[in-house]
Amino acid sequence: MVELVFSETYDLAHTFDCGQIFRFHSSDNGKTYYGPLSDRIIKLTQIDEHTLEISSDQPEGLMPKIHEFLRVKDDYLSIQNSVKVDPLMEKIVQQTNGLHLVKQDPFECAISYLLSQCSNIPRITQNLSHLSEMFGKRIIFDKQIFYLFPKREDLLPLGEDDFREMGFGYRAKYIASFIHDYLQFLRKPKKKGEEFNNQLQQIYGIGQKVADCIQLFGYGDLTLFPVDTWIQKFMIKYYFSGKKTSNAKIRSLGRQMFGQWAGYAQEFIFHYARHYDNI
Repeated sequence: MVELVFSETYDLAHTFDCGQIFRFHSSDNGKTYYGPLSDRIIKLTQIDEHTLEISSDQPEGLMPKIHEFLRVKDDYLSIQNSVKVDPLMEKIVQQTNGLHLVKQDPFECAISYLLSQCSNIPRITQNLSHLSEMFGKRIIFDKQIFYLFPKREDLLPLGEDDFREMGFGYRAKYIASFIHDYLQFLRKPKKKGEEFNNQLQQIYGIGQKVADCIQLFGYGDLTLFPVDTWIQKFMIKYYFSGKKTSNAKIRSLGRQMFGQWAGYAQEFIFHYARHYDNI
């Protein structure tokens, strides 16, 4: 068990309930969260606004994984200041203070966002949990049962019909195809930026929004500004005078407004729009 101290605020509830990641859950209304990290289960406990207590079923080699996962090298205070481009964003940054992005496993992240299409957070979580319980490694930690996300090789024998039986609906064909082609496209991507984004969109079932989410949350490209229904409504209301606007224009404006930290701004706005704004 170790403590990790931040100079800025780190709010576990804001971070793990904001919709960026789907298999972390709280056992005590937001003070403690459990979830999978690569080959282990971790427990994160909020000690105070700057301090997290961290433990795992596998403590060996834990901290390098934690540092990458929690993105501890991000200059969070500078990022917050950078995205305060107007009074509205100042308000949003204040309201979502302590919300951090996390660096997710690319394979699980990609499947998560393929499943996110025309879905919602509880259903995505249910789909991922079902898949993990059926094909992932079982771990007992703190007298609770957890499941790691399945490895690609464990899912390769499955086809579209198998995923449909798990309740994936029309997304089943995307998942089956993605698992088959994963090594070709994403294991060690050679392209970056928009080239990589375009490559992602060549994968069956991946459009602009899903590509942006995978690149942002799975590969850590903070310049992306994914546009879903919440972001669309918010941006049209406040930045397009209520006029119907294409997602492409909204995405472009978001990247222009927030630059290298567009991904953080997007998540601040997404969390604010879902919980604090009447849209």
